[in-house]
This record gives sequence, structure tokens and C-alpha cells, in this order.
Amino acid sequence: MTLKTKTWWERGIIYQIYPLTFADSNGDGVGDLQGIIQRLDYLNDGNPNSDTSLGIDAIWLSPINKSPMFDNGYDVSDYREICPTFGTLEDFDELIREAHQRGIKVILDLVVNHTSDRHDWFVESRSSRDNPKADWYLWQEGYKDNPPNNWLSYFGGSGWTFCPERGQYYFHTFNANQPDLNWRNPDVREEVFDIIRFWLDRGVDGFRLDASSAYSKDKYFRDNPLKFASSDKNDYNNYHHLYEKNLPENHEIVREIRQVLDEYDDRLLVGETFIDNTLYDSIAFYGANNDELHLPFTFEFAFSPWYPGHLQREIERKELLTPQGAQPVYFWDNHDIPRHLSRWVDCSLCVDSMAIAMAAATLLLTVRGTPVLYYGQEIGMVDYDDIPPELSRDKAIAPSPSGEVPERRDGARTPMQWDDSPQAGFSFGKNPQPWLPVHPNYKEVNVAAQLRDPRSLLNFYRRLVALRRDSEALLWGRLRTLIHYPYEHLAYLRETDDEMVLVVINFSYEKPLILDIPIERQGWKLLISARDRRVNSYREETGTTIDIPEKLDAFEILVLQKV
Repeated sequence: MTLKTKTWWERGIIYQIYPLTFADSNGDGVGDLQGIIQRLDYLNDGNPNSDTSLGIDAIWLSPINKSPMFDNGYDVSDYREICPTFGTLEDFDELIREAHQRGIKVILDLVVNHTSDRHDWFVESRSSRDNPKADWYLWQEGYKDNPPNNWLSYFGGSGWTFCPERGQYYFHTFNANQPDLNWRNPDVREEVFDIIRFWLDRGVDGFRLDASSAYSKDKYFRDNPLKFASSDKNDYNNYHHLYEKNLPENHEIVREIRQVLDEYDDRLLVGETFIDNTLYDSIAFYGANNDELHLPFTFEFAFSPWYPGHLQREIERKELLTPQGAQPVYFWDNHDIPRHLSRWVDCSLCVDSMAIAMAAATLLLTVRGTPVLYYGQEIGMVDYDDIPPELSRDKAIAPSPSGEVPERRDGARTPMQWDDSPQAGFSFGKNPQPWLPVHPNYKEVNVAAQLRDPRSLLNFYRRLVALRRDSEALLWGRLRTLIHYPYEHLAYLRETDDEMVLVVINFSYEKPLILDIPIERQGWKLLISARDRRVNSYREETGTTIDIPEKLDAFEILVLQKV
């Protein structure tokens, strides 16, 4: 089949790598760029018929810029340098070359809502009120020995910190060592745009904008209003964040960043838009003329309960709100939230969690949109919730004023589980103490074991990826749901003028789904089925044929093609 031309992110699958815990090449216990290079063939070796490659199309790297690493890279001290933790600019250039040779695009995390307080810009800005960068950050006078207004930090407590050198307060959306840039200053804008060009000139294929809904701030620094009758333990949730998040000027900033990317061919702009936004607010970041983000990350789908009615509602909302000519984007996991198999633990107690993982994989890779996978998702990695406090690395989130400590994010960031050797092969057979402890289940849950097992979750993902790549209907066909408000099952069609694909997922763990739809198994071709873990690929790689089943057990899936 010859597929019509589309952008690579409309055709492709993005794979998020958390560099600190993906692969360690030098045995120091911390992931690095050379480790990623050595694992590229696992992600995509350039052979569409590979027996070992996952087959993804792009990697998104969490921050690798120079940083004191207080917030694990989300506190940048030099935007044009690689953090020595990960390697050098030469290592990065090699990563770009090696990735591109395999057909893998490279997306960088761009953290420009704020910098580290150790960035030279902030060191100069805080030194006096009349230096050249005095207005590069958000400085204000206090009010009667109190902060300038009631704006709070997303991580807890006041968003203002007093600086004795200037005798003023500076604002930080996140932690005190992450001062916010002043995007109203044209010099700040031009410097950020030059940084973007610096990386695009090195061959970067796109950026994910961190906290992209928080760039603009009210120029009058007005107080945020309290919510009526709200008494959330987290005081941040008791306010309407009208004046320090998602102002109209924010769209102007994102639009200008997009214009810089449009100076180059085929570059992608993704944005984290969920902070204090509704789905409608986030969708607006496509822009009035599809001239802002190509893919705005919204979290409603990922945060939805594992229930077909909720999931279908979020899919249909995206279908209705996504502008014509734009592409939705879907994900289950990322570095800031618990992994989906851990979030849906109640369901996991009812049935084999791998059945849930296969159902989730099917849904993610067959709805209309760009799928984003989080490292280890494809082998069923779960959160490690029992990391000893002394080994915790997530130190950016501060306790609330009441002393309550928020849930750390370390559990979803543990080392990739490559094999059953010491430290799960994360350090290529060496045995240092890794940056975070390896999940204890690595002996059973790892890449090597699953590659050997044709019934594994990893091989199921590989078949779904291959199916999606070769199906025009699954790449950009229309989506039509078949159940008005599903209670126990999801069923939908993906259609183009030339192809129709039917996807059915049984969410009931108490009773099977009887397939009495009037297809009578005539005129339909089985693409993928999971029957007692006997996975049949549409390419019939096993050399056997499985008939279309008459029923689906708990969390079983069925993908058919009209012939």
C-alpha cells in the first residue's frame, strides 16, 4: 500500500526517554547519551522487518542541558551546553547522526519558563537593580514585609522569594531555585529564539516546551481570586490562577516560537499545556490558524479512570475540539505521573495486569492521533513505591505549609529493565549503585526475556507498531465510535475511503463479550488478537492462523480489517 504524504509526527510514534535512568554507558550508575546511542537499535534499527526493534519514529529526551540537577535537569544553567552528567556536545552530535541513520527523529525538552538560579543570567540579574539583565526575571517590591501578592508555587508555598542583594522578591512558578523569566522583555525573547536556532542548526527535529502555559504573567501582578468555598489541603488548589498562568499573551509567545521552527523544514513543536488549564484551554494552543503547537499535551485521557465510558468521552471530546487539519496526541505515562499499570491497580487485582497492558496498548496505538510511549511502558514497568527516603532523588517538590509531603515522582523514573543481570543491565553489566534503585521485579520484567517470548507484551507492542505503520486507516483514518455510552466495552472504526479497521476491547472482568455482531466472520480479516496470550500478528509471523474468536474474555482485544 502506498501511503499519502504526511508529516513524520502524523505517521510516527514518539518514545520518551528519561536520560538519567535509560542506559548507563560508563558504569557510574547514571544514564547518559552514549548509553542511549548504544540502545538505539532496540528502539529502531532501521529495518521495518526487524526481530528485535520496537519500531518507534522519534525520541523525546527529558532535559540534557547543563544544570545543577536540583530538579533533575528542569533547572537549566546553560542552554547551549550538555550537562556533564550526560556527556558532551560531541556525544550529542553523535546521537543525532546515529539516530537519523536509523530514521529516528530527536526531540529536546526546552525549559524556558524559568532557569536555574545558578544561570549566569540570574546571577547578574540579582546582583543589582541597574545591571543589563535586571529586567530578565520577575522582580517586585514586597508589601509591608510580605510578598508582592498571593501567587503560589506549583510545588507548594509562596511563589515569591526575597533576594537581599536587590531588596526585592522574585517569582518562581516552581521551586525557589527556578526563577521565572520575564517574557515581556524583548531581549529575553530574542535570546531564547537564538537558543532554539542553535539546536535546530545541530539537527534537532523538534522541542517539547516545558510548562508552556505559564510563560506570561499579569503586568500589574494582581492577586488571584479565591475559589468559592474551597478548602483543599493543597492551598494552591484554592485559587483561580487567572494572573500567572495561561494569559492571552501566552499564545503570542508560543506563536513566535513556532515561527522560529517554521524557518526550518519539518520540525515539531510539542507543549505541556495542562497546568491550570481545561482541555478546551489546552486545545486552544493549536492556534487560530494551526500556527502554535503541532501537538499540545493534554492530560485528561491519561488521568481518565480505566473505564470505557470515560475513555471514549475523552476521545470524542478531542475529536470535536481538535481543529481541522491538526493532529491529536495521546499518552498514558510520563515522568511526572505514576505509570498506568500502577494507577489502575484495582483492575490489576481482578485480572492479569498484562491483559490490561495489552488493552491499553491497543487503544493507544489505534485511536486517531500521535501516540507517545514512556520508556519501559512497552514491557509493563510499574512504579517502585518503596524506594527508601534516603535514596529519593525528587527533591524539587517541597512540603506544604501544613507539613504534608507530596508524593514523589521517583517511582515512575526507575532504571530501564533491559535484562536479568545486575541492575537490570542498566549499566551494561556493571554493578554500581544506580541513580535510583531498580524495581525488584526486573528478573521477570525485562526486555531480553520478553524478546524471547512471542506472547510477551513487548512483542505485542511491536506488532501493533508494525500494524499501525502499514495501515492508512490507523494512521489518519476517520474515527467512528460504535457504542453511544460504553459501559463494559469499547468498539470503534478507523476508516479511509480505501480501508476500514474495527477495534473491539472488552473491559469487563466478570463476563466475556459475545461477538454476535452480524459480520458472521465473513468479509473480515483478523489483524491482531490476544487469546490466552497467543498473539497473532496480521503478518502471521508464526505461520499459523487463528480464527476470529466468538467471544472476548476480560480485557481481551480484537482488531479486524474489512476485506
